[in-house]
Amino acid sequence: MHEVSISQLWSRAWDLFKVNWLLLLGLLVIAIIVNFIPFIGGLIVGILLLPALVRAGYLVARQGQSSFGEAFGDLGSLLKIFAYNLILWLILLLIPAILIGVGYVLMMDSVHTKEKVVILVVAGLIIFFILNLFGWAGPYAILSGQAGIFSAIGQSFSLTAQNFVKVFVAFLSYIGLAILGLLLCGVGLLVVGSMAYVFLPLLYLALTDAEGVSHSK
Repeated sequence: MHEVSISQLWSRAWDLFKVNWLLLLGLLVIAIIVNFIPFIGGLIVGILLLPALVRAGYLVARQGQSSFGEAFGDLGSLLKIFAYNLILWLILLLIPAILIGVGYVLMMDSVHTKEKVVILVVAGLIIFFILNLFGWAGPYAILSGQAGIFSAIGQSFSLTAQNFVKVFVAFLSYIGLAILGLLLCGVGLLVVGSMAYVFLPLLYLALTDAEGVSHSK
């Protein structure tokens, strides 16, 4: 396995973002705008725009450049990514049920209401973080042709388990950059968000020893 440097991957993601900023930032902004359309907007984003953004980031990480045409060029892959994300979203629906159970237990003791709310919020964030921590690589396993929709879940969990420290540090670095971007009037958050769609496939390629620009000099 190639030595994986999180800082170098972010540096590479920045270099690739500068070359493909119109594609990546454009897709992200379009997705945000379309998401405000009542009812159908969320469907368009979930089924088409976000999978296209994931595919665009993967292609940029793999070959250095991509285009809007390539991002939308494989409808089958986009639908597979949507199906994979849908499965994760359905799992996320279990979080309220878990939190309700935790809340019921807390109601039975003497913990104050404010403390209960804090505990429930923290528990939800932890569960959400863990699910994303172990499920992040699935779309790239699908795009690389290494897995189907369901087997991608197992591969993603396995890849994270085998490289837990690296992946954990990578996610913490993303959270740190996102917070920094948020402080810059939100504009920086758009840049960091766009870069993340390149950073994650770069991380996947590095951890799986796949060929891509993540290994180029």
